[in-house]
Amino acid sequence: MSQTVSTERPTYPNVQKLVVLAGIAAAILAAFAAALVIAAPARAASVDTNFDICGALRGGTSLATIETSLEARGYSATKAGTLTGNTIRQLCPEQAAPVMAQVS
Repeated sequence: MSQTVSTERPTYPNVQKLVVLAGIAAAILAAFAAALVIAAPARAASVDTNFDICGALRGGTSLATIETSLEARGYSATKAGTLTGNTIRQLCPEQAAPVMAQVS
């Protein structure tokens, strides 16, 4: 009694469809991520960075006015506060006491 051996590989159409769909989904996600990455620098570049926070504080400008000015230039309220706080801490620490007096 002789048996015949098939040399054809079995096909798995459902697995192949899933692989194709996963590839399409990955391509769509990659395109979306690339669009976000490309859009982010354009938004960041539109923010006016020619604003001297320390100079404004030394000139007597209030903290509220500085943060409002930063918001008008494109910063969110949170980022304006973070930028102001970090700038004072690093570049003009002598202004920390007057600013804290304005806050409290």
